[in-house]
Amino acid sequence: MKMGRLLSRAFLAAFAAAGFAALPAMAGSAGESRVGSIYRPYVEPSATELADTPPPPGFAPFYVSHYGRHGSRRLADASLADALAVLEKAAEEDSLTEAGRELAGVLRRVAAVHDGMEGMLTERGAAEHRAIAGRMAARFPEVFHPGGIVRCRATHVPRCIMSMANFSLGLKDAAERLDIALETGETLYRLFTHRTNGDAVPKDEALSACREPVKAIVDADALCARLFRVHAPEERTRFALDLFTCACVCRCLSSELGGLDLCRFFTAEEREAFSRALEILHYGDMGNSEEFGPRRIPATLPLARDIVERADEAIADGRIAADLRFGHDSGLWPLAGRLGLEGAGDRAPLADAWRVCPAGKWMTMAANLQMVFYRNAAGEVLVKFLYNERETRIRGLEPVAGVYYRWDDLLSTLQQPNNDISGR
Repeated sequence: MKMGRLLSRAFLAAFAAAGFAALPAMAGSAGESRVGSIYRPYVEPSATELADTPPPPGFAPFYVSHYGRHGSRRLADASLADALAVLEKAAEEDSLTEAGRELAGVLRRVAAVHDGMEGMLTERGAAEHRAIAGRMAARFPEVFHPGGIVRCRATHVPRCIMSMANFSLGLKDAAERLDIALETGETLYRLFTHRTNGDAVPKDEALSACREPVKAIVDADALCARLFRVHAPEERTRFALDLFTCACVCRCLSSELGGLDLCRFFTAEEREAFSRALEILHYGDMGNSEEFGPRRIPATLPLARDIVERADEAIADGRIAADLRFGHDSGLWPLAGRLGLEGAGDRAPLADAWRVCPAGKWMTMAANLQMVFYRNAAGEVLVKFLYNERETRIRGLEPVAGVYYRWDDLLSTLQQPNNDISGR
C-alpha cells in the first residue's frame, strides 16, 4: 500500500507539471441539443439539478462508489478514415461538388489532428473529469476529509487512465490531504466492461437487429446530392453515418480544432435523423433493450460483485472514502440496466430507443454513476444514486424515504446472477 501511495503522488505530480492545471472551461447546458448519441460531450448539471434531497434524520454521507465513462475523446474507430477515403476517391474522379471539396479539405484537417492520437482524451475530456471531481468533493465534504483513502482504478485504455488522472487532480484541488491510490490494467478492462464477461449478445447480432429501424430513419440521398456531382457512394447510409460520427466527435475537440464545425454540412433534419439512427445502434449494442436487455444483464455480475465487495469493505473499515472506477459506455450502460435506473436503465424496443432512452442524454462522454452511502449512529446504511450527478431512482425497488435505499435491499438485487429489476 505504501509503494502504491508513493506512485500515486508521483503520477499526479507528473500530470500537474505537464500543464493540465489550466484546462478550458466547459461549455454546454441542460438545454443543449441531444444530437450526437454517445459522442455528445458531457453536459454539466445546473445548480437546481445538483440540489440534494435531505436524508432521513441522523444520516450523513461517508463513502462514494463510482463508475465514470472516460471523458470526451478523439475518434476511436474507422469512421474518419472510411469517410475520407470515399471523398478522396471522388476527388480523384472529379466527382465532388464545391461543398464536397470543402468537406474533403476539412476532413483532412481532422485527420491530421488524429494522426497518432486516435481514441485519446481531449482537453475538453480532461476538463470534464476535473470538474466532476470538484463538484463531488464540494458536495460531500464529509466523505472527502483529510486522510480519507480514495481508490482509483481504470481500464488499461489510455483515455481511461487519463480520465482517472484528471479526476484525481480535481479531487486534490478541491479537498485537502486525501490518500489517493491509482491502478490500471487489462484485468480491470475485463471487470469493467460487459463484453468480456460472457455477454450473451454478439455485437453482430445486435447491429443486425438495428438494421431495419435505422434504414427507416436515414435518408442519405439529399446529403450525397450536395456533396457528389456523380458517382455517389453505393453504401450511402454507411457513408452518411460515418461522416456524421466524425462531425459529432469533432465537438469533443473544441480546443484542438479551434471550433471547427462539421455539423454545418448537415441540415437540421439530417442531424436529428442521423442522431436517432446512432442512438438505436448504440442502444442495441449496450443498452437495456427489450430485444437484448434480459440476455445482457448477467454479464454485469462481476462488476456488481466488485461494487458490493468494496462497499462492504468501506463500511467495515471506516477510512475508505471512495472507490472510483474509470471505464467505458460498454460497462456503465449495462450496469444501469441491471440496477433499473430511471432513464439510463429504461427498457424499450430498439425502434423506440431514441425516444425512450436516448444515448445523447444518458450516455454522453464522461457519463457517470455515483452511489453515495449514508450512515447513522446505529450503523444503518442507506444509499442514494446520482446519475450524471443528478438524483435518480431505481425502478421496482421501494426507497426508505425520497431517493434513499437500504443497502441490505440493494445487496439482494445486485448479487443475483440474472437480476433484472427493470423487467419487473
